[in-house]
Amino acid sequence: MSWSFGHRARHQWNSLVYSDGDWWYDPLNNQFGFRLGGRQSREWVDTTWEFPGPDEYAALAARTEPGWLARAGEKAMHAAVVSGDPHAIDLAGGQHPQYRNTADVIAGLLSLETRRTYASELLGRTVVGGFEPREDPFIKTYLPDAGIVVPIAPGVSVALPIMRTAVALTVAELAQENGDFGSAIATLELVDRTTHVVLSQVELLCASGRFGEAIAMTDRVLNDDDVTAMTLVYRAIALRETGDRSGALDVLSRALEYGNRSEGVLAFGRIVRASMSAPGA
Repeated sequence: MSWSFGHRARHQWNSLVYSDGDWWYDPLNNQFGFRLGGRQSREWVDTTWEFPGPDEYAALAARTEPGWLARAGEKAMHAAVVSGDPHAIDLAGGQHPQYRNTADVIAGLLSLETRRTYASELLGRTVVGGFEPREDPFIKTYLPDAGIVVPIAPGVSVALPIMRTAVALTVAELAQENGDFGSAIATLELVDRTTHVVLSQVELLCASGRFGEAIAMTDRVLNDDDVTAMTLVYRAIALRETGDRSGALDVLSRALEYGNRSEGVLAFGRIVRASMSAPGA
C-alpha cells in the first residue's frame, strides 16, 4: 500500500484488488486476470477527498494569523505548521507541552509519505492517550477544514476530517502494512465502532485467520453502502473459511445485490464468488 496525496485539491482514485493472491482486477482498465505468481501488495494512489490533505496543511494554517493576545506556544506551533516541517512541529510540541498531542497528530500526518515508522509512533500515542483532534482548539482554529483519506479495504477508502477515528484507521493501516495485525486490531478497539472501523477490523480478522470473530462482528450488517457491502464480502470469506460455503454464497448475493455500489467493491465480490465456484472450492 502506498499513500499518495499529490498537490491538487481533488484527485481520482484507482486501485488493484486481489482475492486469495490469485485473481486480480484492474478497475482503470476493467480487466480481470489470474495471477500465478502469488499476491502483490495492493497500491492506493490518487485518492479523491473532500478535505485539504496533508500537503495543504501549511497553506491552510497560513490563512489565519494568531491574534495579538495569542500565547507564545500558539504562535510557535502556528509558525511550525506553516513551515510544513514535521521536525519543527515536533520541536514546538516539545517546547510547549500543552501542544504535544497537537504536534504529534499534525507531524504524524505530514510524515506519512516519508517516515512511516515515525508517523505511526506519533499518531499511535495520541490514539492510546485518548486525544480527540477535532476538539483541539488549535486544529479548530488553523486547520478547520483539513482532513485525511485512509484506504481501508480493496475498493474502499474513507475521507475524514482530522479526528481520532481517522488517526486510528491510519495507524491500523500502517500496522497492517507491516504485517502487525494484532496491533492494528488493538488500535481500532480503542475508538468508536463506525462502519469504516468495522470494515477495517473484519479485514484484519480475516487476514489473521480469526474467522469466527469476523463472523460474529458482522452478524447484523446490512448492505447500505459501499462500506457495508464490502464488509459483507469479508463476512462471506470468513464463512467460506469456516466451511459454510452455502452461507458464504448467500451473503455474497446480498453484497452484490445493488449495482450502484462502487466498481471496486462489486469486482472484489465477484472475484470471491468466482473463487468459490472454482473446482475444489
